[in-house]
Amino acid sequence: MSAASPTLRRGSSLRARARQVATALVIGALTAAGAVGGGVAPANAAEPTLSHAATAASGLAATITADGGGVLSPGKDLGVSITVSNPTDTAYATGTVTLWADPTAQKDRKALAAWLTATDAVSGAVDLGQAQLNTLEPGSSTVVRLAVPAASVPFAARTSSAVFGIGASVRAGSADAQARGSVVWYPGGTAKQASINVAMPIVTPSGSSGLIASDDLATYTAPNGILTRELDGLNGHTTVTVGIDPMIIASIRALGNAAPPTAVEWLGRLADLPNETFSLGYADADLAGQIQAGLPAPLQPTSLAYGIDPKNFTPTPTPVGEPSTASPTPTPGALTPSPTPTGTPGPVVPTMEKLLAWDFSLTGIGWPGDKTLRHADLGPLAAAGLATTIVSGSNTNADGLATTSNAPVTSGGSRLVVSDQGISDALRQAVSAPSDAAWNTAMSKVNAQLELIGQEPGDARRMLVALDRSWPSSGTQLERTLNSLFSSPWSAPATFRSIADAPQTQGLDLVDAPESAQRVASIRALVQDEGSLGQFATVLDDPTRLTGRTRADLLALLAVSWLNPRTDWTAAVAKEGATTYQTLHSIRILPTENVNLVSAQGSIPFTVSNGLEGDAVTIVLTAAPSNSRLEVDQSTTKRILQDSRATVLIPVKAKVGNGQVVLSLHLYSPTGVPIGDPTSVTVDVHADWEGIGALIFGVLLVLLFGFGIVRNILRRRSTRAEGEAEAAEPGEDADAAAAVTPSEGSTADAPAAESPPGEDPRG
Repeated sequence: MSAASPTLRRGSSLRARARQVATALVIGALTAAGAVGGGVAPANAAEPTLSHAATAASGLAATITADGGGVLSPGKDLGVSITVSNPTDTAYATGTVTLWADPTAQKDRKALAAWLTATDAVSGAVDLGQAQLNTLEPGSSTVVRLAVPAASVPFAARTSSAVFGIGASVRAGSADAQARGSVVWYPGGTAKQASINVAMPIVTPSGSSGLIASDDLATYTAPNGILTRELDGLNGHTTVTVGIDPMIIASIRALGNAAPPTAVEWLGRLADLPNETFSLGYADADLAGQIQAGLPAPLQPTSLAYGIDPKNFTPTPTPVGEPSTASPTPTPGALTPSPTPTGTPGPVVPTMEKLLAWDFSLTGIGWPGDKTLRHADLGPLAAAGLATTIVSGSNTNADGLATTSNAPVTSGGSRLVVSDQGISDALRQAVSAPSDAAWNTAMSKVNAQLELIGQEPGDARRMLVALDRSWPSSGTQLERTLNSLFSSPWSAPATFRSIADAPQTQGLDLVDAPESAQRVASIRALVQDEGSLGQFATVLDDPTRLTGRTRADLLALLAVSWLNPRTDWTAAVAKEGATTYQTLHSIRILPTENVNLVSAQGSIPFTVSNGLEGDAVTIVLTAAPSNSRLEVDQSTTKRILQDSRATVLIPVKAKVGNGQVVLSLHLYSPTGVPIGDPTSVTVDVHADWEGIGALIFGVLLVLLFGFGIVRNILRRRSTRAEGEAEAAEPGEDADAAAAVTPSEGSTADAPAAESPPGEDPRG
């Protein structure tokens, strides 16, 4: 195969050949990991090709990547992988894949970026080979391999390094696709190296809990867990600067002796890292978003006691990673005080300061999300102690500069350390590459940019490269990527301090890139909800149990990883809002039927429910009558156990008149904060019935006593009458006897003889 294809010759043969190969033009969209496709004509076509719209309609997509991270040296064959995908519902017949190269070297990064995205024909392109493409079934993809012998590489005679464009033209049935990529020619020798430091976050996947659960920690720190992979990837790369999420440290320590053994071991490995380290915000909360939402400074956790079980701290766990505190040197001749006798010691529960303590080698560093920062945010961040800010290159005017800039710049009184966006994006793709071809595609971009940076005039650049905050969810090739980066002929490892202290680039500055109005409004709403829960928490014996959890959960929901468009942050915010509403309405007055009040005073019972899990509450119930028929003496305070209900009595007094009174019922915390929703109940007042009832009772009592007295009088009279009747019975007999005619021989006038006592005088 010749270095220059005959199809590139001028004259009539060019037109004839162009018509023959027009059906093999490659026009298609490239995938995100590959080179950019489009309506790019193959180099051997001299006439216009299909439009980009026609390419999209064909349904084929293709990407191209060179082996070895896109670096080719003398004596080595150029190995290339072309991935062809069919996302349509129609199968494509067998076809061909043609490889070609642009023999003109790219002059700088901007020229390379423009070449990769171009859609016009490449003048002077060289055919490098062709391979067969098998039938593509719907929804399938295939990788076609092509190898160009070292002797046939068109730029093999070049004695200095350079970046060249390569392309692939695909034809399958009536469909076409095209891909573009690059390869770096490196003939050897010493190259100008850029000093590079990589900023890497130690974070976990997005969540809404302010402390990581034990099961999740066990998963993350398992042999192939994401946290384990992060530390494994740092092997041998001591110049990588590590930003650590303090939530991970606190979550492991808060579990005490119940922490998974793998998590404790992982924490020990983290403590032994020789790398430069600095603290991210708790849960890696979005710094810029908080300031733009109106907060004077980034939020900090207030209490983590809610996540601690005292029984897990007997015996006291061995401290891991805590800053060493040397004991004071005793004064010579001074007496050592005897320890004060104490009782049996209880579990030593760590304070929040103990949970978060760590020996960071770098301090005062803030790391906002990509393209989220404004000039106005720098002052509040500096006032909060974050005078050094890592800023993504997309948040600056770096693209408008003639050459690649050094990382540092001073703006608004703060020192900005700007990450190179182009290399950062490519390195992130390499770290999370799902295949070897995708990894080579990403590293080809990295190496091409590094070589072109080395060609720029002036001193070697000092650059910061920043990994993605959400990369651990798919990152599997960190160690391989770092090995390739720092073994590149055009890069040398550097510390963060050396990058931050580099000479500033003239003209480099921050470009305001505020977060979306919708996101800022959502952050404001979350902060307002936190304030409402803070007031509500005054019903608890220890309000920090709720306020601490609320703050930690809020910070987790503000994690920078939620900025990734693949995450559904809107749904997470809505879920958090529903949880807040449920908590604020977990204490309520249960519905009550109308009440009848028939006494001048009494107590009306109401039932209050406490739906909070794990916490008893103290509430104050007040009642306000709608009119003067009823008077409420005082409010009532009641303690209600967790997940239960209690009866609360409201003392009342009835005033003049009967009728209905509406009692408005309100719940308050002991500090006077309204709790839940107010309600009302109707009271039917019949206070006069008490007097009427007493009168009736008195009348009945009088009648009862009167009846008894009359009955006794009548009974006595009856008894007396009976006694008198009995006393009158002898006289009646005498009268009867006198009325009888005396018999013969009797003396009518003779007195009757006395009868002895107890004897009947009649014998």
